[in-house]
Amino acid sequence: MDSAVVYADLHLARTGEPKHKSPPSLSPDTCQCPRWHRLALKLGCACLILLVLSVIGLGVLVLTLLQKPLIQNSPVDVQENRTKTTDSPAKLQCPKDWHSHRDKCFHVSQAPSNWNKGLTDCGGKGATLLLVQDQEELRFVRNVTKGKGSSFWIGLNYTLSDEKWKWKWINGSTLNPDALNISGYTEKGSCVSVSQDKVLSESCDSDNLWICQKELKRESTCNDSLL
Repeated sequence: MDSAVVYADLHLARTGEPKHKSPPSLSPDTCQCPRWHRLALKLGCACLILLVLSVIGLGVLVLTLLQKPLIQNSPVDVQENRTKTTDSPAKLQCPKDWHSHRDKCFHVSQAPSNWNKGLTDCGGKGATLLLVQDQEELRFVRNVTKGKGSSFWIGLNYTLSDEKWKWKWINGSTLNPDALNISGYTEKGSCVSVSQDKVLSESCDSDNLWICQKELKRESTCNDSLL
């Protein structure tokens, strides 16, 4: 009897105990990641965002630097540049009463005289007698002198060089025979003049007008030096 009571009590005690629910079963395809994997993923995303923001900031900085001049002039440098621009204009001009052609200025004399007088007069103007560069320049000179006189001295004379008489320009170079077709009698003491239709050899003591030439000068200096 006592044993039956004890058995019944034990059976009831076991029957009254709450039953623990078993955890839900997971499907075979479900992946269970460790906790440290999830932390690593979050840190990776944060680092990626920081990297993108850093690249954007660096790009903005580079654009800002490119918009600024590499070297900033001091106030003294700016003032010096302004002074140089004012004193030395880039524009090149011939002075009044001189004719400009290519890189030369040309001047025609007003009164005739001998060749040596023309040479001296041009030298006083900081110039030389005309040195004909080519046929195109000769055509320009003839156009400029049209109606101003008959003949004009140029910087070419018959002189002794290396024991031979030659036509030489006053700069020391020898005349190229193909450059000018000189007519007239050539002898010691001959100089060359040009007219509208010929290039003539005549005595250097003859009276002619003359043509001076010089290189183009800056506007700030040529007006005073050539007058």
